[in-house]
Amino acid sequence: MSQGPLTVLMFHRLGDGRIPGRETGEETYAVSLDRFETHLEALGDSGVRVVDPAELSGPGVGWPVNRRPAVCLTFDDGNLTDHAVALPRLQKRGWGGLFFVVPAWVGTPGYLGWSEIRELRREGMEIGAHGFDHTYLGGLDDAQVRWQLREARQLLGAELGAPPATLSLPGGSGGGRAVRIALEVGFTLVATSEPRLARPGLRAPLPRFAVRRGDSPATVRALAEQRPGAIWRWRGRHLLLQTLRAALGEGGYQRLRGVWAGDGGPREETA
Repeated sequence: MSQGPLTVLMFHRLGDGRIPGRETGEETYAVSLDRFETHLEALGDSGVRVVDPAELSGPGVGWPVNRRPAVCLTFDDGNLTDHAVALPRLQKRGWGGLFFVVPAWVGTPGYLGWSEIRELRREGMEIGAHGFDHTYLGGLDDAQVRWQLREARQLLGAELGAPPATLSLPGGSGGGRAVRIALEVGFTLVATSEPRLARPGLRAPLPRFAVRRGDSPATVRALAEQRPGAIWRWRGRHLLLQTLRAALGEGGYQRLRGVWAGDGGPREETA
């Protein structure tokens, strides 16, 4: 069976508005419940194949397309809405999802507890790590990156019975160095925030498109159907932001993001 490119979509919190204490700009990626439902409806109406995440982390990974595009759904941060909102909606459609959780946030207000995480897994969802405490890896040295990733993998393994094979880089930060260290500590799939199509067999890095609160169902469908115009709009914005990140350094870039978050300026595809 022929294989083709895959669109990996990245969701975050499902709900409206800003939550005090959350990271700068977090609400930019908070998709309302009604909007999320219409996103899923648009995917269902499109006829794209929704790939089970287990196909991504298993041996000989590939995604048969049978003349139609394929899409995979991922969720970052481990918000309570992963269990309360995303799970029943995916189950209704017979779809799977890949949920990246931050071990240091488990059980804190607004985030999944271990019981919800275990239920997600029992219901056929894939659980991955999202760093240990969501520290951006680009500003750390190799030893610190290794500690963040090893601690996350070990804690999730202790709580769930087996260490996760999948990792999402916090904030998409760390680049090739973080990917290399992630593979060294035992992860086999490393998801990033780079918006482009994934190719069969490519697991590290695995590119993804971040869905934001203002993205329409038509936009999400266009990405899933792999329409060139939609893909290049995402890529152009991402390349601009990464140029700024390289010029300013991780600390300077995050300070600038804080200013942008206050005045409605550009936002990065974060994780």
